[in-house]
Amino acid sequence: MINNTLILTRISYKNHNSRPETCSVWDAYTNALDTLIENVYTIDYYDLYFKHGHIGFKNEIERSIQDNKIQYLFICYMAEDYTFDLNFLVYLKHKYQLCIINTSQDPETFFEPRDRYYNQIADYILPFAILPNNCIYANYNLASITLYSIYNKDMFYDEKIPKTIDVSFIGNVNKANRREIIDFLKNKGIKIETYGSGSKNGFINHTKMMNIINSSKINLNFTESALSQHFDFNTNTNFPIGTHINSRIQQAKGRLIEIYLTNSFCLSQDGPGTRQLFNNENIVFKDKYDLLKKINYYLANQEETIKITTDLQQLAIKKFDAINRLKTVLPQLKYKSKYINILYVDKEFITNYTSYHFLFFFNFLFKLKLKLALQEVPIFLKYRYFNFNTIYSHLKMQSIYAYKRVRNMQK
Repeated sequence: MINNTLILTRISYKNHNSRPETCSVWDAYTNALDTLIENVYTIDYYDLYFKHGHIGFKNEIERSIQDNKIQYLFICYMAEDYTFDLNFLVYLKHKYQLCIINTSQDPETFFEPRDRYYNQIADYILPFAILPNNCIYANYNLASITLYSIYNKDMFYDEKIPKTIDVSFIGNVNKANRREIIDFLKNKGIKIETYGSGSKNGFINHTKMMNIINSSKINLNFTESALSQHFDFNTNTNFPIGTHINSRIQQAKGRLIEIYLTNSFCLSQDGPGTRQLFNNENIVFKDKYDLLKKINYYLANQEETIKITTDLQQLAIKKFDAINRLKTVLPQLKYKSKYINILYVDKEFITNYTSYHFLFFFNFLFKLKLKLALQEVPIFLKYRYFNFNTIYSHLKMQSIYAYKRVRNMQK
């Protein structure tokens, strides 16, 4: 039985350092763990770092482990996040005999540059992904159980409102060839509304997203996990650490689950993993021509979409609600704490880790928290590998945030 557990995660409803809606999947995960495990303690590690800096961050985590006699440590890595010092985690594992469970987003993209380094110290991996046979973990002798994407079913609801939008897409329009497909549909007379980064209507919050999904006769989902060259100022973690060949990656997207949880219809681009979410030929498309054909068909046959969504909503709740999924996973996590004899750290990981910490350095510097800013300097001097594009992105982002803070103070 799992108890005495510490979760290092992001908590959207109390998060102060990025857009709250970006963390809803972590809320569902954390809330489910809290429901199913006794003696659970949770720390928003990102806010903790911004509050206490590098040294205080480590001290607070170790104090919590010590005071609460922690045995299980769940670490939830946000996409593109390199907050954690790998050597510090090894130190904690050995000193307190921790059973470490790692969960991360988008391993299709981030396994090679990041996850495989953090995962070498984990006793279990619970990825938010669908990877056939979890072979990339087995190759590294890692014990893994896929979580898919999991949600709090109460956050994705049926508003039972009229379908006033023919077709909608919510997401990053700038990724891969999404804009090309959207423009193709428009040129063929399809009335499509877009929301999100690079879209006509721009970013929308969770409440508005629910309204758009529920109002749409057909929602679209794309499966590309391509590297985006457009910097996203809505989060503090979105910068390009990938390579251009990532444009060939496809993955099962959680948006497909979110839409069917609301009892709304979705057409999804086919790809590895998509059919493992919902094995239904009627809801996938192969290319823009197949998509156009299916859009026209389902707009003319709405009664068929109702039948499909009714069936798939029940499947989504059973299979992807966080509590339902973790009820089957947690009993498999028997306590163990392997000893790390060799820790492999390569230049690629060090470069990304070091460059990422300029995010904190610039943030502290512009907030005049000079003591905390100086705590980042030993990291730079120790490793001395940098990605200057990443550093520039963080400088630009934190400069804009600093300017906005000054403007708000002057109002």
